[in-house]
Amino acid sequence: MNSSYREDGSIVIASGDRLTIENAAEFARLIREALEVVQHVSVEFDEGVVLDITGIQILRSACKTAAARGKIFSYHCQQLQGLGDMITSCGLENRLACKYNTDATCIWSGGTQ
Repeated sequence: MNSSYREDGSIVIASGDRLTIENAAEFARLIREALEVVQHVSVEFDEGVVLDITGIQILRSACKTAAARGKIFSYHCQQLQGLGDMITSCGLENRLACKYNTDATCIWSGGTQ
């Protein structure tokens, strides 16, 4: 798990192989620090990354925090293949407009960006 600046001034956070409770503090720290310095932060999911409910909660919280600051939190390139399944199995699926995401469908609750 690491972060890097892109030419457009945004930061991309590479997920590494696990976004789980074991590394939740590190993942949250990278997101928090990135949101303090740039306008757009995105996550690039490694192929085969393991994700648990804690990882999803951090993603959703980061999106809400970014929106409250007038910033953007999204995913870079492809969305994690199993994210939709995890969202559904946890009962977090919501295809309604998100007040934190300019009234678009929440990308962290089953919507697309």
